[in-house]
Amino acid sequence: MDTLPPLTALRAFEAVATRLSVKAAAEALSITPSALSHQLRVLEEALGLKLFHRLNRRLLLTDAGQVYFSKIAPAFETLRAATAEIAERGQADTLVVTAPASFAEIWLLPRLPRFLAEHPEVDLRIEATSRPIDYGREAVDASIRYGMGPWPGLESRRLVSERLVALCAPALVHGRDRIRTPADLARQTLIHSDQRLTGWTAWLRRHKLVGLRGSRNLRFSQSAHSLRAAVQGLGVVLENRIMAQDALASGALVEPFADLAPVDEGVAYHLVAPPDRMAMPKVRALVAWLEAEAETPPRP
Repeated sequence: MDTLPPLTALRAFEAVATRLSVKAAAEALSITPSALSHQLRVLEEALGLKLFHRLNRRLLLTDAGQVYFSKIAPAFETLRAATAEIAERGQADTLVVTAPASFAEIWLLPRLPRFLAEHPEVDLRIEATSRPIDYGREAVDASIRYGMGPWPGLESRRLVSERLVALCAPALVHGRDRIRTPADLARQTLIHSDQRLTGWTAWLRRHKLVGLRGSRNLRFSQSAHSLRAAVQGLGVVLENRIMAQDALASGALVEPFADLAPVDEGVAYHLVAPPDRMAMPKVRALVAWLEAEAETPPRP
């Protein structure tokens, strides 16, 4: 046959075959025994087969009924498991976002309590990664990406621009080899964040110090580690004020050349997503919140 039998009849058969009792199955389904018997007759007529031997007050599955029950019982178990799983989630909708590890740690995570408080209907999952996402195959709704864009096939919203400044521990501006002018960097270790698209070469060129080299170089793959090294007094780091705002506010880091303009070459953090995901209410809520946070001055 080309079509399924009525699902109510299938449900009735599964309940009776499990219990081998019309009365017990009717109680489980909250219907009358006569209504349940009617559904069994509907199914047998649709299949053109007898599914039960009716022996006085007992029921036994026929051979056909036994085979049929063995095939449909796993399907009902799958339906029950799926229903239980989705019921456990309640009303929440899961929002899956990827973000560069240091940005997630330094900028995003401290702000998340405000998003969660404003959107109790959303469950959030953050994956700290900069890898490209295959949105057609992966269960990811949106990504925070670092760069200049554009990203073909994706809509983007600019969040935080990269304006790089030199930063160091206070001891380096007060010690024996204290830093007073950019030329003093020649006596200092230059700390590099390798994932930054703009580095010391661009900063030195901008401030007419082409050819200047530090006494040595210290490189990290993550901005969080570069900033930590600078806090420990290991050298001078070139970083975004946004990423260093906590260390600057606490005095763990200072700007030795606060009068010099930051280097801005158009690099930024963007929220990107395919157009269909960008239209989803949970992603729209995230975009609106991120844009508002990006425009809000740093909070203590």
